[in-house]
Formats: sequence, structure tokens, C-alpha cells
Amino acid sequence: MSEGVKRAGTQNGFTLVEVIFAVALLGSVMISISGLFALGIHKLKSGRAQSTALSVGRDIMEEMQGWHFEHLYAAFGEDGSAADYVIDSRTNGFAAKWQSVLLDELAPGAYAEIELESLSDGGTPPNLNAATCIRVSVTVYWNEDLRERRLSMATTRM
Repeated sequence: MSEGVKRAGTQNGFTLVEVIFAVALLGSVMISISGLFALGIHKLKSGRAQSTALSVGRDIMEEMQGWHFEHLYAAFGEDGSAADYVIDSRTNGFAAKWQSVLLDELAPGAYAEIELESLSDGGTPPNLNAATCIRVSVTVYWNEDLRERRLSMATTRM
């Protein structure tokens, strides 16, 4: 027979079983890939939230870095008569400027705590107004997928 002539009864194409198998295989691959995309989007949002929390926390630390000892507690309305203070951005008037940034950029309900702690080389730490060394800590809190998240950073001022 010549190459151009086909045999009678020969058909080209796929059977119904082959088509159903190929569609099922393609569907399972697509479902697996879509799950990876959903996981990737979740991780991207989580990473963005952590970067934002880090950025706001660093902004707070950098602003406070230029302050002298007395201003560290006086800016928040404290007199320095205690060895440590915890300032909440939701309740402190001066820290409210950071609260608005946290709510706008991070998440509803986000807030920061600034802790000022007098350090000593032993024994009872002195009050902040007599301290020669102060630890400044900033912790940013936010909720992500019904789970509380936090990011902390600290420095020591002498």
C-alpha cells in the first residue's frame, strides 16, 4: 500500500477513557497547584505584617535613640521615680502617634508597648531618674488569622 492511502477501519484520536483520565489528571494537578498558591499568598501576607511591625518598632526605637535619659520617661508623662515603666500605645497620649500608624499599616487591634527599665550591676536597680543604664524595649502586637503575633526589640542606653 502506498503511504497516502489509509486502511479501512483505522481511526485516529483518543478514546473516551483516555480523555477522562487526562482530564482527571489535569484536574488533580491544578488543585495541587492552587493549594500552593493559597499557601504562598498566606505566607506573603504574614511576611508583610512582620516587616511592617519591624518597621514601626524600628521607627519608635530610632526616635527614642536621640532622646536624653530624662526625656525617655518624661515624654510619656512619667517622673522617673520608679525603676521601670511599661507604656502602652493605646492608652498613653504621647505614644498615640505610633498607635495610629500601627492601626493604619498593620492590623486592627495592633499596638505597641515600650518598656523602660533601669539596670544595675547587682542588687536593686535604681529609679530611672538616678539610673546610669536604661534598657529600652519595644514590642509590637497584632492579630493574624486569630493568632496573636508579636515582635520585640531592645537596646541599652548608658
